[in-house]
Amino acid sequence: MFSKKLAHLLLGGMLAGAAGQVLGGPAGDNPWEAVARPSSQPPASIGTYTNGCLSGAEQMPLRGEGFQLVRTGRDRHYGHPETVRFLKDFSARVAARDLGRLQIGDMSMARGGPFSYGHRSHQVGLDVDIWYSQDWRAAERPLSAWERDNISAIPLADAGQHRLIRENWDRRIPSILRIAAEDDRVERIFVHPTIKRKMCSLAGSDNEWLRKVRPWWGHNYHFHVRLACPPGETNCKPQRPPRGDPCGPDLDWWFSEEAYAILRAPEEPAPAEEPRPLPEQCARVLGAP
Repeated sequence: MFSKKLAHLLLGGMLAGAAGQVLGGPAGDNPWEAVARPSSQPPASIGTYTNGCLSGAEQMPLRGEGFQLVRTGRDRHYGHPETVRFLKDFSARVAARDLGRLQIGDMSMARGGPFSYGHRSHQVGLDVDIWYSQDWRAAERPLSAWERDNISAIPLADAGQHRLIRENWDRRIPSILRIAAEDDRVERIFVHPTIKRKMCSLAGSDNEWLRKVRPWWGHNYHFHVRLACPPGETNCKPQRPPRGDPCGPDLDWWFSEEAYAILRAPEEPAPAEEPRPLPEQCARVLGAP
């Protein structure tokens, strides 16, 4: 169960990322955003999901069986080759079950590393955001560059009220998420707490697959898939596996008065932070040809 202090810290960290204060400085000061191509080194995820980098990244194709990239103007569609392989496998399984064409948003930058806005994680090429909604145009043809950057994702929950937007609910969502959750490569899937509660109610006692599906702030218009460290990569720092009841008391906290009080609290500017030092190997990744 979360404490109020911890919850405030977590929410503050999320807001700092959204406000562009991850590095404690303007976006132009971020060398990781200035690198436009992957390093020539062997593929490796280095450090933690929130403090690391990525060598030998692979760029995700714009479109393929069961998927279409969106928000490509951000140039955040790189990942560890294992991530690209997973996304192709996952999307093909979604398509094979007639569950539509996934719209894949932010992954990582060309060499991973910290962002000046939008994310604290996504730094080692093992995180990816996938929209719940599927634009009808993407189902019929490749999206144009303008469409990729301007079509809107449709929220399934009200982020401020923890209320499901029933008219936006898509019956395909639980099946899509279950395909991802039952893949051994997946470490976590982050969703809005209301969406997790909805899926728990639908699953009933058949809920073991929901152990990896974790409630988290935001995530009302996309779900966030996080892969485990690739086998044999000793410089990648794993998370502790999820524990406890998949649909138990930890989920209830998100609907408590304590949680709602945090959501209703006025947003305060996050204090400027000194950036944490990245692993030593990241300097070599950034400077590599």
